[in-house]
Amino acid sequence: MDTAPQYGAGESEELVGRTLKKHEGRPVFISTKVGHFNQTIAHSFGEDAYRSEGCIRRVVEHSLWLLQKDRLEMVFVHEPEMQIWGWDEKTLDAPVIRALEKLKQERIVGAIGLGSNSVEFPGKLAETGRFDVIEIANGYTLLNRAIEDRILPAARKHDLGVVAGGPFRDGLLATRQYRRIERMKKERNWMGWVNEKALDRLWRLYRLSEDLGMPMHELSLRYILSQPAIHSVIPGAQNPAEVDANYQAAIKGALPDDVLIAIQQMSRC
Repeated sequence: MDTAPQYGAGESEELVGRTLKKHEGRPVFISTKVGHFNQTIAHSFGEDAYRSEGCIRRVVEHSLWLLQKDRLEMVFVHEPEMQIWGWDEKTLDAPVIRALEKLKQERIVGAIGLGSNSVEFPGKLAETGRFDVIEIANGYTLLNRAIEDRILPAARKHDLGVVAGGPFRDGLLATRQYRRIERMKKERNWMGWVNEKALDRLWRLYRLSEDLGMPMHELSLRYILSQPAIHSVIPGAQNPAEVDANYQAAIKGALPDDVLIAIQQMSRC
C-alpha cells in the first residue's frame, strides 16, 4: 500500500493506520515517502528540512505514529531530482540517504527507494547501488517506456525492485476517451508527452482495446506486467469497484505474444 505524509497533510497515513489497526496481524506491505516537507510536521524548518538528518528522521517517526507501526517496510525519497536535497555532485551523497541508511541499520526502515516523474537524475542515483527500489511515474506505459534506457539496466546491475507508477496516464489509458483526444487535437495546447503522434497512437490503442474486447485499464496493466523487470504497479483507484477491477485485470498476468507484437508495431508508427 502506497502513501505519503503530504497526501492530505498526513490524513492518508492516518487513514491507513486506522485500517491497519482494525486488521492487526494481517500482512500488509506499506511504503511511504520523505519529501514535500512544507506539507509535513517539518514545515517550519523550510528548505533546511531537506538537508537535515534530524528533520528527515522526525518525519519518518511521525509517519510511524500516524500509521501505528513500529517499522516501515519501504520509504521513498520523493522527487530526488530536486536540487533542494543538496546532493554532492561527485559522490551523489546527501543527508537524506545518510538518514535513511541509519534508519535501515536500526531496522526502523526496510527498503530505501527513489520515487520520481523523471528518469535522468534518479537513474544516476540508482547506479550508486545505495537504493533498494525505484518508482518512476509514467515511466513505463502503453505510451512511454522511458525507464528502459537507464533505469532497468541499473536495476538489473544492483538488484533494484522496479515499481511502475501512473500506468493510466491521467486517465487516458484507463478508459477509451475518443472525444477527449479529438478535443486535445483541436485545441493543440500540448505539453509534456502530448503531441500529434502520441495522440494518434492512443487512438490506435483504443481500437485495439475494442477489437480484443478488453477494457483499456486491463490492457494498460497487463502490458506493464508483461515486462518481467517490473515487480509492481501502482494504478491508484477512486473507489472499491476500481480496486477490484484493477485486481481482476492484474491476476490475468501478461498479455499474449500476438497482442504485445501489435502494440510494439504501433510504437513504430
